[in-house]
Amino acid sequence: MIFKPFHGYNSPMTRNKRRLIFYLFVLIFLISVPPTILYTAGYSFDWKNWRLAKTGGLYIKSTPNQAQIFIDGEKERRTPSLFSHLAPRAYNVKIEMEGYHSWEKNLNISPKLVTEARSVLLIPTNPQAELLSQNATTTIKDFLENSGNKKKQGQALNAASSTPGWILKDNEIFYISEENRNLYRSNLNGSLKEQISKNPLPEHSSYEIIASNDRNKFAVITPQKELFLLNDEMKILESIASGIIGAEFSNDNKRLLFFSESEIWVLYAEEIMLQPYKKPGEKEMITRFAQKIEQAIFYPDNDHICFVIENKIKIIELDGRDRRNIADFITAKSPQIYYDFGNENFYYLSENNLFRIKLKK
Repeated sequence: MIFKPFHGYNSPMTRNKRRLIFYLFVLIFLISVPPTILYTAGYSFDWKNWRLAKTGGLYIKSTPNQAQIFIDGEKERRTPSLFSHLAPRAYNVKIEMEGYHSWEKNLNISPKLVTEARSVLLIPTNPQAELLSQNATTTIKDFLENSGNKKKQGQALNAASSTPGWILKDNEIFYISEENRNLYRSNLNGSLKEQISKNPLPEHSSYEIIASNDRNKFAVITPQKELFLLNDEMKILESIASGIIGAEFSNDNKRLLFFSESEIWVLYAEEIMLQPYKKPGEKEMITRFAQKIEQAIFYPDNDHICFVIENKIKIIELDGRDRRNIADFITAKSPQIYYDFGNENFYYLSENNLFRIKLKK
């Protein structure tokens, strides 16, 4: 007996099943591919308004990192993280880490754009301070100054002591001329001299000079608490604020911090290319208090300000979107604060006791 190979049944029922399976796969393809393409192109379906909407993104970075992110109350990933395909609207973003003050802000997501919060600073609730000295009777800067810098300060004092105001930056002295009340630049031995400003300041017996780290930006505070800023193009000192008791440039030379007894302000000397964007010359009030502001300095990231009110050292962010996060940092009696960019430590002085805090990056 001879057996022929079996090739299956070629019945009409089998052909119909094959056709059905083929059309089913075509239908699945037609249903699944367009949404995939739209999703890849950055679209999502807005169920609230029943329409397709172009989506945006959210990028969050914190110091320290690996902090827990909550979006609209839902636990998400840890920092740093990028969230994509978000419907355009406002989202409540909260960042938490054990041992730190939480950070919270409502951020708007726009179509085709990524909203960024790159400068989230989590402030420790109980920072560990190391006692360095119990007999610090000078300013913190003077206490920490090395012998080389002290020698330069002595040379600068000999060269500029007769002027109504001077400051030493690296190996250069910047001073107000007693003769014409203009700003000048000189080396330590006085052999080189350059006039910086072209208009005389109001006549006073003393001036406080503030210079940026790159030695290209200058501000002056008079005894009447009037703040002048050098217009770099016109080379003139222009009055920009009154009632000012202190000022400093940020470490990156892009911002000028100045404060009165009740308000803290920042002027942007250069364009800020990271969100929130700022244009040169833009000025904004950061905070206002009924209590007297004793001192204010830039936090080392240049995006926060550390300031003293009564017996509290506080830290506030510059980012004014929605609201500014602010937290208590240290409690001490009448503290003086200082950050040393050389050793990257934060210092505070209270009742002749000098403390150091190593900040986490």
